[in-house]
Amino acid sequence: MKKLQIVSCAVFFVVAAASAQANEYVAADDNPISQLCVSAAVDKPIRFFVNMRDTGVSKNFVANRVTCNGINITSFARDAGNDRNYQMLNKYRRGYVEINDLAQVTIPLQQITEVRGQLSEEARL
Repeated sequence: MKKLQIVSCAVFFVVAAASAQANEYVAADDNPISQLCVSAAVDKPIRFFVNMRDTGVSKNFVANRVTCNGINITSFARDAGNDRNYQMLNKYRRGYVEINDLAQVTIPLQQITEVRGQLSEEARL
C-alpha cells in the first residue's frame, strides 16, 4: 500500500510539473504592437492595460484593429490561455460571434512563439 502511495505522489508531481510549463511568447520585432500582443498573451489584465495606455491606444481600438500572428488579439489572448485578458477585450469586440467547440485539444508542453503584431488595413486609412 505504501508503494502505491509513493508512486501516485510521484505521478502527481510529474503531471503538475509538466502542466506548470507554459508557452513562452517573444516579440519578433521592436514594434509596440508586437509587445502589446505578447502582453495580451502573458500579462495580468492590469499590466496589459498599462501597456495599452503606454502605447496610446484604447481597449476598443485594440479589440477591433490589432492582429497578432494573423489573428485578432482577443482570439490570440484566448488561444494563449489568458482568459482574463480575453474576457476584458471581448467586451469591446464588434461583429464577432463565438462558437465553443467541446473537443479536447492537446497542448505541447514547452514552446517558444514569436509574435508579430500589426494594425488591420482599416486602421491605416
